[in-house]
Amino acid sequence: MTTSTEERRHGGIATSQVEYQMRFHAIMARAAAHADPEVKHQKSFEPFLTISREAGSGGAEVARRVGDRLNWAVLDKELVDSLAADLELEPRVLKLMDETRANWFSETLLNLFNSRLVAQQSYVELLGKVVALAASAEPVVVVGRGAHLILPTEHGHRIRVIAPEPARVTAIARCEGLDRSLAEKRMNEIDADRQGFIRRNFRSDATDASLYDLVVNTGTLGIDGSAEVIIRSLEVRGLCLS
Repeated sequence: MTTSTEERRHGGIATSQVEYQMRFHAIMARAAAHADPEVKHQKSFEPFLTISREAGSGGAEVARRVGDRLNWAVLDKELVDSLAADLELEPRVLKLMDETRANWFSETLLNLFNSRLVAQQSYVELLGKVVALAASAEPVVVVGRGAHLILPTEHGHRIRVIAPEPARVTAIARCEGLDRSLAEKRMNEIDADRQGFIRRNFRSDATDASLYDLVVNTGTLGIDGSAEVIIRSLEVRGLCLS
């Protein structure tokens, strides 16, 4: 599947979004089948990878390469937002997730939503439910949307992808057909938007290295090299087969 111009502009990932949306609907149906809110579901999370990235660093492409290598589903910003809209139309699933007192969702996310979210709470809570549902069903790579601050760290690997500023400006200029001055402005805008999302909703700094298990520099390692390092680190963590 080729990546559209719109996807390239916004850091989208060439993934079969329609196919995954169909799978996600099946996941929601299975969740809704657990109708008794008092049942103690012992559902654990599958291994997952979260990718936070600087604009122009190639983080979305790194995520796609890792997903292809491991045969893991890759969820980018556009897909997560679309799935959130789908989930909002499934009141049975939302009711289950809100009312269940001793299941995988409430145990993992209740404290986060009570103590850390400070704005757009209902929207971000919906995103959190999407990410949690996806990660409970199969191994996934989630790009952006604060997933590294939502999912339980013991089940996954949190990655930050960076690159030198000149390389990032060059990448954005090439991708969006801009001169370097406009590309630098665009880079700063994207970074500010992403950092603002994390700061407003999670009271955290997206650039804080302590929030991640690994920081990779595509300027040094390249896209393929960064994907390889991430996969090796997943193996060290015991989160994927070697």
